[in-house]
Amino acid sequence: MLEKLHPRARGNPGNAGALAPAIVLTAVSAFEGFVEEFVALVAAHRNQSFGQIAKLVSMNNPTVRVFDEKLRQVLAWGDGTSWKTPFAVNVWKPPAIGDSSWIRKQALSWTDAETHAEGWMQVRHCLTHGLARGFRSEVWPGPLRGTVSASSVLRPRSNGKYSLSVHGAESCAHIYRVCAQRLADEAASFIGHATLDWSRVPDFKL
Repeated sequence: MLEKLHPRARGNPGNAGALAPAIVLTAVSAFEGFVEEFVALVAAHRNQSFGQIAKLVSMNNPTVRVFDEKLRQVLAWGDGTSWKTPFAVNVWKPPAIGDSSWIRKQALSWTDAETHAEGWMQVRHCLTHGLARGFRSEVWPGPLRGTVSASSVLRPRSNGKYSLSVHGAESCAHIYRVCAQRLADEAASFIGHATLDWSRVPDFKL
């Protein structure tokens, strides 16, 4: 719904510039809640105790990589190489400085998608802690934790500044949505559960 409010035209979006940070914040928050609940359900299915489950879901700001690690911890299903190798997800590629062409899509491998998700988590940290506003070109601080910076997924501007556009926010929501489904589907299949129903979950197509 937030996406549909944006004018989607070149140039300064005005007050609609507040939509991109809002999309990032809501998408990442929804992913975090899903990860905690899904990991708890899988652990319960594997007959883990309430204490074990509480320890498993005691995590701060889980990313795609953390979700994968938690599922591997519970299920001991290996590294998932067999399905990660052919995996691909499309995102918007930010234009380089001075590039006047319209934004284009690029395909990410599973490893790249995990790295981009880490970058978007850094964007979320900066917005949440008031270190960046998200609706203009500005300097984004380095990673608050980990090694991936917020600027790695943002559009580069002059003078060391970066901007968060609605296209970037769409990429963020799409990465987390697609990776969440893939990991959840693989986990459900591994424990012999029927195919999960995603019909009521927005797919955030680009």
